Amino acid sequence: MTLSYCLCCIAMERYSKEQRVLIVKTHYQNGEHYAVTVRKLRTILGHHNAPNESTVRRLIKKFEESGSTQDKKISGRPRSGRSEANVTVVHDSVTVSPRKSCCRRAQEMHMSPATMQRILTKDLHLHAYKVQLTQEHKPANHEKRRQFVEWILTRERESEGFAKRIIFTDEAHFHLNGFVNKQNCRIWGSENPKTIQEKEMHPERVTVWCGIWSGGLIGLYFFEDEEGNAVKVNGVRYRVMLNFLWPRLDQMNIENVWFQQDSATCHTSRE
Repeated sequence: MTLSYCLCCIAMERYSKEQRVLIVKTHYQNGEHYAVTVRKLRTILGHHNAPNESTVRRLIKKFEESGSTQDKKISGRPRSGRSEANVTVVHDSVTVSPRKSCCRRAQEMHMSPATMQRILTKDLHLHAYKVQLTQEHKPANHEKRRQFVEWILTRERESEGFAKRIIFTDEAHFHLNGFVNKQNCRIWGSENPKTIQEKEMHPERVTVWCGIWSGGLIGLYFFEDEEGNAVKVNGVRYRVMLNFLWPRLDQMNIENVWFQQDSATCHTSRE
């Protein structure tokens, strides 16, 4: 038995009898085109619940060979991990604590992580959604961005290759304290809760500057004191960084370069 076959069997296992019939009907109603069938099913079942093309092909082959969409019964000891009682317990647990990880939930309920994963995805049809981190924007920011884009397009029309001579620069803050890791934080549910996690205004951090242009990356430059401790960026420290930048611009040997920076206080300060 190949790995691809096993994966297809696992994929079909999540669909009910009614959903399998729907997949077959949709396939024949759309001229037996697999790609068209998948796109149509996404509008009916949703993007996350719709089968991929290989799953549709496997189900159609099963139907044409056996006249049925159901899987053959497998002999042997019945599975006890995904019993109705366990599915109900997991459902109640998710309702109370949707943020709890799959491994922690399995540990608390004395199940294997694989069994817990199958109950969540195949029996309860839940998905692990990410927490979205957003940055606050003032109303005036949107208009300024639009004006900048229009200016870029105008200059590009006047001078071909203008955008390739722009050095886009900015500082990035790397936080030294705890924060929400979007890759590890999931919320289980049948619908996306669209949860947003607010960040601290001034957490402890280290600041790094770099520039990006069509020729590659310029930097990195760390804002540190003489002892190597992280410091905040002000006008004086920003000008010290510019002294680091100018020799590298000379080495690039390009003409009419444009240096882009935002309107942060340290960029416009006269101190």
